[in-house]
Amino acid sequence: MLLAFGGCGSDDKPAPMDMRATVVALPGAMRQIDFDDIVYSARLDRVLVPAGRSGLYLVEPRTGDAQRVGPAGTADSADEGRGLLFALDRGERALRVLEPAGGRVIASLNTANAPDYVRYIRSTGEVWVTEPTASPPGIEVFTVPAGAPRPARAAFIPLERGAEGLEWSSATGAAYTHTGDDVVALDPVSRSVAATWPTACGGTHGFPRVDARDRLLLASCADGEVVLLDLDSGRRIDRYAAGDGEALPGYAGRSGHFYARTDPGTRLVTLKASRGGLRVVRHVEVPAVGHCLTADGVGHYWTCDAENGRLLRFDDR
Repeated sequence: MLLAFGGCGSDDKPAPMDMRATVVALPGAMRQIDFDDIVYSARLDRVLVPAGRSGLYLVEPRTGDAQRVGPAGTADSADEGRGLLFALDRGERALRVLEPAGGRVIASLNTANAPDYVRYIRSTGEVWVTEPTASPPGIEVFTVPAGAPRPARAAFIPLERGAEGLEWSSATGAAYTHTGDDVVALDPVSRSVAATWPTACGGTHGFPRVDARDRLLLASCADGEVVLLDLDSGRRIDRYAAGDGEALPGYAGRSGHFYARTDPGTRLVTLKASRGGLRVVRHVEVPAVGHCLTADGVGHYWTCDAENGRLLRFDDR
């Protein structure tokens, strides 16, 4: 693990770097990584980093110590549930279950269609996998038996206009995804759409982010905007232009802040949201190519530097 501070890029590929960034390297990773999905697991107290062909990493959020888990292979999306890791390999159409300690593969199976993102739904003990190119597109549902954690196909939730990103909220009990120009709330018990809310985006992108405390949701658009919605009614409250690329939102329950950047885009903003709208708290400069954004539970938010195969951590305390 290499942990560096300040404004340096790689020797032959310098990148814009905010002096407030902590740079976290992934030992043994490729020079360039096509990042997409990163997520924080409170149970493991680790940031899960699917690093494409470089595999899956677990990062200690305070020290930045990064460890690769599992055998060599591709990891494009990942989540944690019941102390297990669920990882997707899009190219192989494979869903793998791993032990965090040692990375032993407990089970592996193929999805019915090309997968995109995986999330564990704690309230029902299920693994949901978005499959946006299926006909119709939607979400494949897998049960995970407690005694023998091999996922078993249980259902498919059709979403005619697609499934872009996936977020589950322990506070609301619902799952959320973008579909077409809308956000939908999904009931995990009935495995059905509970609500559909227009965003006025010209196409959506990224993960819907939920602030259950203030009953707000931040949707994101393919044209660089993020849209603040009332979590109860779906009413559009405000919107903010984060940049010219595809919008990527984040949220931290600890601070109550939303975050937004675009890919490509060199500005990452911290947003304070209320029923009165969105207010920019601060912004930092980031490398232009970085297709991920999340927050941990100990006062940081994270994004990616794809051209140099590393992570950037910022304080928000």
